[in-house]
Amino acid sequence: MVNAASGVEVGKLNDAALRRWLRSGVTRDFRDPQFPELRLRATADRSKASVFLVINEADKTVWKKQGVWPSLCIKTFLAELPVVLAKRSAGAEVLRGEFASVTDLLSWFLLHVEANCTLSMSWRANCKSIVSKHLCGMFTGLSLADLSFVAVDARLVKPMLAEGYSANYIKMAVKVLKRAVSAAAALRVIEGNALAGYRVEMSLKMPPAVGTQLRESDLGPLFEALRAAVRPVAMLFMLMLMFGTRIGETRLARWDHFAGDFWFIPASNAKNRQEHRLPLTPTAKALVQHYLQWQLKYVGKRSVLFPGDVGVISIRTAQYWSESIRFKAFTSHALRKLCRTIIADMGVDTMVGERILNHALPVLLRTYVHSTLDKGMLSALDEYHAHLISLGFSEVAPEIIPRSSVGSQVVQTQLPSGWL
Repeated sequence: MVNAASGVEVGKLNDAALRRWLRSGVTRDFRDPQFPELRLRATADRSKASVFLVINEADKTVWKKQGVWPSLCIKTFLAELPVVLAKRSAGAEVLRGEFASVTDLLSWFLLHVEANCTLSMSWRANCKSIVSKHLCGMFTGLSLADLSFVAVDARLVKPMLAEGYSANYIKMAVKVLKRAVSAAAALRVIEGNALAGYRVEMSLKMPPAVGTQLRESDLGPLFEALRAAVRPVAMLFMLMLMFGTRIGETRLARWDHFAGDFWFIPASNAKNRQEHRLPLTPTAKALVQHYLQWQLKYVGKRSVLFPGDVGVISIRTAQYWSESIRFKAFTSHALRKLCRTIIADMGVDTMVGERILNHALPVLLRTYVHSTLDKGMLSALDEYHAHLISLGFSEVAPEIIPRSSVGSQVVQTQLPSGWL
């Protein structure tokens, strides 16, 4: 019903009525006689409506914005309206922002990260899992006005501890919650960050960090583990060790990425979303060529180096492979760090070392010294691969030994050992 005198749509305050009102395009405002303190005002494109609390302050009518429908769940907001009005009567500040409850904010955050392709799929999946399994249930019924350090401790940390979750997993859950609140505050969806400065160590004692580093002295046991591994597992981690690449971008390698004298890593596969190309040393070329022949013979023609049931192996499979070669506590990323450490110890220029690992360089530097960096990278990688061979790398992959240094009969004898 339209109030002709005031130009305000009058109706029942629910999602269906609001959608009809916005589509009609007749009136700018909407109100429900059951909630005289509320007024909705359509945006210019009539796709959304701002929700206002109309109150009297110092004999003046003041409009206080509470959020924007449909981001703000109108049903939840109406259920909490009596509490909000009661707090205001007692002198408390009225909640202002897009959402009334913590669960509303978490639902928005899931949509916010789901559409953000700059975030990794694994991180987005972890967020969805933690929000759905833990956060939404634990913060049900809690308004944003009541979100505090104490609330996180009472509703999240202590219950998860009681359920037997590890301190590190609880820390991850707290991190996701803090990220949601921080993102909403940064985008002005809510007025302030109630969890700014909160640290999970305030509520629980974190276990000491486990040493996850690899040192050059660990290469012997690592080579033994790779020699005992099945061919694709060994190949995955040999490439990571030889080039300092990440496990995610290595598992996605395709045969057409190895063209001529370079291994190309597309921007879509790289963590920093920048295309990367690595010079192939004679050692690397021999390794890749031998692996191709093995794959053609025992697996069949494939477009990728590490095929799974569908496409490439999943990140979980790659991580499982990583666990299979561990002889001590270390992560797959430790191979990348070890590569960088050895290159630095060999005296390789810092800029060249950073370029090998695809760390960001200034745009002008990348543009004007591209050819110089390529030559420096090839020289550094060639020296580094020779150093690995001197430490026993050829025992894992005998085919990388230059043919000029061994007889062809010896090479034929060595090729099967450690691979087949």
